Amino acid sequence: MYFFIYEIVIICLIPFALVKLFYRALINPIHLRNLNERFALYTKKRSSIWKSRQTVWFHCVSVGETKAIINLIKILLNQYPKTYFLISHGTLTGRKTKLPNNSRIHRTFLPYDTKGASKRFLSFYQPKVGLILETELWFNLINQCSLNNIPLHLINARLSKKSLKKYLPFKKFINPALSQLESIYVRAKEDVINFSELTKANIKIMENIKFDSRPPEGTRKKINQLKKQLKVSNHFILVAGSTRSGEEKILLKLVEKLNYKKLILVIVPRHPERFDEVENFFQLQKLPIVKISKLEEIVNTPKYILGDTMGDLYELYGLATLAIIGGSILDYGGQNPIEPMSLNIQTAIGPSIYNFKEMVNVAEKHNAIYRFKNISELEKIIKNLINKGKVNQDILKNARQYIRKSSGGTDKIVRLINQYL
Repeated sequence: MYFFIYEIVIICLIPFALVKLFYRALINPIHLRNLNERFALYTKKRSSIWKSRQTVWFHCVSVGETKAIINLIKILLNQYPKTYFLISHGTLTGRKTKLPNNSRIHRTFLPYDTKGASKRFLSFYQPKVGLILETELWFNLINQCSLNNIPLHLINARLSKKSLKKYLPFKKFINPALSQLESIYVRAKEDVINFSELTKANIKIMENIKFDSRPPEGTRKKINQLKKQLKVSNHFILVAGSTRSGEEKILLKLVEKLNYKKLILVIVPRHPERFDEVENFFQLQKLPIVKISKLEEIVNTPKYILGDTMGDLYELYGLATLAIIGGSILDYGGQNPIEPMSLNIQTAIGPSIYNFKEMVNVAEKHNAIYRFKNISELEKIIKNLINKGKVNQDILKNARQYIRKSSGGTDKIVRLINQYL
């Protein structure tokens, strides 16, 4: 009965998902490319090809999850030279995120979670094992994996108190569904507690694999080139990465209040759909903002910079004197702070951290990051750094130690996959 109701709900939601997709396609037609994959409609000719392959399947809904498996995929490509790797996504930005250039990696959209589409997806690709990153819970897909004896693991999983409250009313349906998973590997003790309230499934702690992420090869060279293009030298550069709606306005007011001539603000919106919105906001304030996609137009060092390209967050964070984690200023739960920290960049995180609570709390405990409860505190942090005229080497040292001690999740996943190959 529960699955019947769930199926009806999913079918009713698909038209709304399509309307959103077609609306985005009005701005960028690429959103309609590979639309067949959203319904698991594939050519029969290629079906026989996948039947003859040994395939490991990862589901990485968007950018963060895809970046998290880059190091893992590199290891597996070397360890298993005859194995193919299927990477499914839920978003276009996830699918466009760079992975190692290898013919044994195949990208696709995960189909809408109807019973029929899930069956066609699994029947076509026939993965040996499936691994879903974080908390992408599609219950028809989970059920079909169980019925077809495809071991499915939830890895790097997290479940905040906020998300738990949304799931609890449906516990009678979710508990048996999650019990169909081979295992649930979570990031921290808090996630174990929250998942345990929702299900009796097997739950284990595994280090967050995002700690194993490293800047792509050549990143330092690109950072230096970017600095030359932007004509920056001894400037104080604030890079706000993955910002959400409303945060740009707050940061702009802060920069204007600081009134420091050598200060540069770099804004990198979380979602590419907001690039034009942020540009228009600065134009309405009659403030010139330079877009990373049009650096050839730069004559003088810009005061405001818009990161409007995909896949360049490492390079942009590399410009920073201080990196500010977007989504943490207003109540969006924050984003992953590992990228700037791994680049040896001082990192500041605001009050909203529920998406990465354990990670941020431990980093704060080890004095590896700056924390601010409000913009006034962020202002004090920046003023202090400007007045001292140098970076806080203790913060950077603690950040390196924190990342090193927290690494190791990737090796555990490799050992998990070894059981099936």
